[in-house]
Amino acid sequence: MMAATVTDSRGRRALGSTSAADSTIPVTLVTLAGATLYALVGLGLRFVMARVAFLFGQTMIDGPTIPLAWRAFEFSIVLPVEVKEAAFQLFQAQYAALPMPPLVAAYVFAYGLFALPICLILGFATRLAALALLAMTVLLSVYVMPEALWTTHVYWGAILMVLISVGPGAISLDAGIRHLSKA
Repeated sequence: MMAATVTDSRGRRALGSTSAADSTIPVTLVTLAGATLYALVGLGLRFVMARVAFLFGQTMIDGPTIPLAWRAFEFSIVLPVEVKEAAFQLFQAQYAALPMPPLVAAYVFAYGLFALPICLILGFATRLAALALLAMTVLLSVYVMPEALWTTHVYWGAILMVLISVGPGAISLDAGIRHLSKA
């Protein structure tokens, strides 16, 4: 970004005008601070949405369980082998208003809510994963739980739209791939 130098009729620099040399350091510092700050914010936003979606998806799938422990936290991850019968019943009864067959919706939501949060955590195909999660959120808000729009879904949508528009930030596989492709 080049800053233009504004001069008066005698060739003197006008008040408030900066030359390219004067603005290089501040512009660089502001750009670096903004990129560093968003790298952390983007990571946090990705983790928040991944947690919400992953925990919801874990209730829909059945398969082998991997126990994980870290310090005082103990939890387990269910690997998707099949969709639970309860999930099929949920989509046939409560989520029947969705504009797709309940069987298809159950598979799309169950496996999507397993894979897409992993993409968000890793920062891989972040914009695509956030777009898919936003589509699921909109479907739930419009067809299944319109009462949750202003209490929950609007915040999820805002977070996902930030990830779609700005991207995952510097702490992501997307950024690593972008950096390697430029080299």
